[in-house]
Amino acid sequence: MTRLAGRVALVTGAGRYRGIGRAIVLRLAEEGADIVVTARQRDPSTFPPHEQEMGWNGIESVAEEVRGMGRRALAIDCDVTDKDDLQRTVDAAVAELGGIHILVNNAALPSEAGAAPILEMTDENWYETVDVNLHGLYHTIRAVGREMVKGGGGSIINISSTAGRIGIPNYGAYCATKWAMHGLTQQLALELAKDNIRVNIVCPGSTDTDMMDGTFGRYDEVAGAEPGTSKAAIRRALLMGRQATVEEQAAVVAFLASDDSSYMTGQALNVDGGSRMD
Repeated sequence: MTRLAGRVALVTGAGRYRGIGRAIVLRLAEEGADIVVTARQRDPSTFPPHEQEMGWNGIESVAEEVRGMGRRALAIDCDVTDKDDLQRTVDAAVAELGGIHILVNNAALPSEAGAAPILEMTDENWYETVDVNLHGLYHTIRAVGREMVKGGGGSIINISSTAGRIGIPNYGAYCATKWAMHGLTQQLALELAKDNIRVNIVCPGSTDTDMMDGTFGRYDEVAGAEPGTSKAAIRRALLMGRQATVEEQAAVVAFLASDDSSYMTGQALNVDGGSRMD
């Protein structure tokens, strides 16, 4: 399948082996796109055990996977809260790959979801989450969007969450920032249609990732439950009896990146196994 042949995609937050970002990168590359793989630099000593055991090297490992598929790839450490970092990344993409046609805003902080209610969370947690999940989105869209306007159009896909569709107790600033993403997506769809830029949003439900496992772990810790209790309970409660795979999330992103969705903008797609039907 090569419906994205000749296009360049920039994907943020794509450095984790079990993350949605990596799955998106690989699916877009499979469909023909060249990729700019970005993420905020992590200390290897903080990598989860499975990444350390396999010698995982973050975005460079993801970029190598893309190159192994016969596509071009740039791996660039990029903090979405840093405007200079973002401009450097955009400039490198244009210089080395010829432009940016697809932007996937996947970078996010979980905001210690599951750990504490708003009245007990720290100011530092709140502000850092807002800085990455909302300000980072703003900075990235401005930097890349200006290049898309010059290039004659593109597709922007923002990765939200079902936590951006309904309030969830103890989800800290995560809910607030993901809800805000929906308003920004709709505003941008209205503003950028004249420039042939479509802006849509994907709302993953519970997905089998390290980030989601961290949330389950915090729920178990707060409840004094055995590790794995919350994860098992959620899986039993889900309509399909299981979490989503990262590949299932990536497939919807690839659809929105392609011309198959050419008459869609300002839309939010739930990929949650039927948990929400709105």
